[in-house]
Amino acid sequence: MDYASTRELVRLRHELRRLVVERPAGSREAARATLARIAALVAADEHEAALFAPDLARWTASLNGWNDPPAQARA
Repeated sequence: MDYASTRELVRLRHELRRLVVERPAGSREAARATLARIAALVAADEHEAALFAPDLARWTASLNGWNDPPAQARA
């Protein structure tokens, strides 16, 4: 993976974390799109795809369980 792809991957992971924590309106769809972008980015490199497979599965499972409001709304 080249430098630009690595930077994009870091940016996307940061954005995904923000969406999961803050959960602004429309965040579920945005998070799914971000996950798809991450999957496409790492798919180009077999080694990266193997490294990120557990993370992608974890994030997908996390998104599927988004029934509760964010922590800030419950406080």
